[in-house]
Amino acid sequence: MAYTYLFFHPLRLPLASHELSGETVLPLDDPAAVRSALEEVIPGIRWVSAREGRTEVQGQWMEFFLRPEVGTLGLRCSLRADYQPIVQRLCDELGWLAFDEQPVCYQPHRLPMPA
Repeated sequence: MAYTYLFFHPLRLPLASHELSGETVLPLDDPAAVRSALEEVIPGIRWVSAREGRTEVQGQWMEFFLRPEVGTLGLRCSLRADYQPIVQRLCDELGWLAFDEQPVCYQPHRLPMPA
């Protein structure tokens, strides 16, 4: 079984939960730029296609899925491990937002909040 996070680019930071909307959360729609940014934070991602990358971080598997037509980057990972530190690190270092299935919003240098 897997868990999913979706990443986006914020128009500005920080955002309060009532400010989350299509006007403040922008798409990640440049696949080359997204791949390059990911590889800066997580070197060694193996891109099996233009839109799908796989890697392991500290023994935890991760699969990235780019969907530029809708402007999302998805992270699929195991339910058996806690990926919150990795997701928070991506947000901190890249300035992105992430949403999980709960929904919880992760943003740079802030505690996760209900979305």
